[in-house]
Amino acid sequence: MTEELFAEFSASRTPGPQDFPAGRMFILLQDPFGLWCNFHAPKEAAVEEPNLYEHLRGKTDKSNRDAWIYAHCPKVTVINGSSESEKFKRTLEAMARGEDGIIGGVLWDLRRPRGLYGSVNLLFKVNEGKSVFGEYHYKIVQLKRAGELKEHYSMQTALMNNILAEIQNYNHGSALFILKEKEQILDCVRVLPRALEYVAQWHDIRENKLRPEAKKPPKAALPPWRVYANEYVFKNKDLVLFPHLNAQMRNVLRENGLANYEEVYKAGLEKIKDILKEPVADESLAVETYAHALAYHKNMPVRRDLSHWPPAVKKRNLYFDFEATETFTARSTSFVYLIGIWDKEADKFVYFVARNESEEEVIFKQFADYVGQDEAALYHWTEYEVKKMRSLCEKYPNIKSDLEKLVSLCVDLKIEVEKAFYLPAPSLSLKAAAPAFGFRWRQDDCGAMDSMVYFTNWLKTGDKERLEKVLMYNEDDCKAMLFVENYLNDKEALSL
Repeated sequence: MTEELFAEFSASRTPGPQDFPAGRMFILLQDPFGLWCNFHAPKEAAVEEPNLYEHLRGKTDKSNRDAWIYAHCPKVTVINGSSESEKFKRTLEAMARGEDGIIGGVLWDLRRPRGLYGSVNLLFKVNEGKSVFGEYHYKIVQLKRAGELKEHYSMQTALMNNILAEIQNYNHGSALFILKEKEQILDCVRVLPRALEYVAQWHDIRENKLRPEAKKPPKAALPPWRVYANEYVFKNKDLVLFPHLNAQMRNVLRENGLANYEEVYKAGLEKIKDILKEPVADESLAVETYAHALAYHKNMPVRRDLSHWPPAVKKRNLYFDFEATETFTARSTSFVYLIGIWDKEADKFVYFVARNESEEEVIFKQFADYVGQDEAALYHWTEYEVKKMRSLCEKYPNIKSDLEKLVSLCVDLKIEVEKAFYLPAPSLSLKAAAPAFGFRWRQDDCGAMDSMVYFTNWLKTGDKERLEKVLMYNEDDCKAMLFVENYLNDKEALSL
């Protein structure tokens, strides 16, 4: 029987470029421009960017996944093979034998010109409902570390459930997701039509009938196309560079013949008001659109409301940033392991490191002592640091008053900049705003998530170079804030 099933669902071929791999649903939904690049961009433009965080998470996810499977289904068969064809055959054979569980099962349906194929975490035997294999059938169980059921998980699993239903001639109709803190049932039958629409979109991208928009730099696409996509967006002066416009508004501008920010600038404020009054009655959107076009055209900041600028200068002006771990297992907890400060008056970088969660309270006390009782301003970028300190007040009642004092001194520099200026930047993230004026981080291989991996490796190995990479990254984050402030203080801004 398995030979017949293999012959039918392989259609005497192996998956080819015309077939959709269900595992690509993530890239299709999360990075469609990067997907377009896979097919149509110059191959030499791809730049590999090893992601230490994703590598660590992948290893941890597999360990957590296997632990759950063996705890709930001890008698499982693991599908191995030297080729996908062999894995598909072995999956069919395991289902025909009636194995209780099948890890890493591979399923194909290549009967149509554009076929589907992929794999699942676990095929779980259900002893009811007659299938081609006997008085039982299989359902899909997916184990994901996410807190919520993400759309690409749903779409991918709906496709795989459809293939499984065709093969076993029985549709379980749903799949079980084991998420980080809960279980959730997915209605595959309800989701399938939408999943097939995405598959059609994938084919349109592959055949160059559709070129999706890139995202906003500095992450216009995922590696290996991030660098190419960033350059592509800036070279084309793409409308995606406007931080406040959604896809509908960008389309309205394009429909009116304005395909990039230079054309928006040349059109002038009154025409932009006229174009955007239909989808958005509020004229402030048109003003913001034209102001950003002017900022890009002149490569200069544009005044919004300078009554909010500059921030009040205090006796001590400190620019600070936190780095925190992430939870990978049920036993691990997140904690702030690094508080970095650029002390403007002392012209130096100061930091406090916690090796484990029990030292988190210690470094916040050290932070408070360093700030002291002098008149001070604590500058940060976004609300994360303030929210974190407020949440720690309950966790560490002994330093609650210190934490509340620190919060009272905080100034969100991002908000202050946003109130006062329009910037030639695609967003007000620090990684977008600071480079707009020439700031560069010193490392290409150590971002926020990678720094956590370097920190973890330092704890394991004692290799000081790994800790130094984390400290350099954090120091640059702190100095980037001061760089933006100094630039906006020193440079003349444009007026509308």
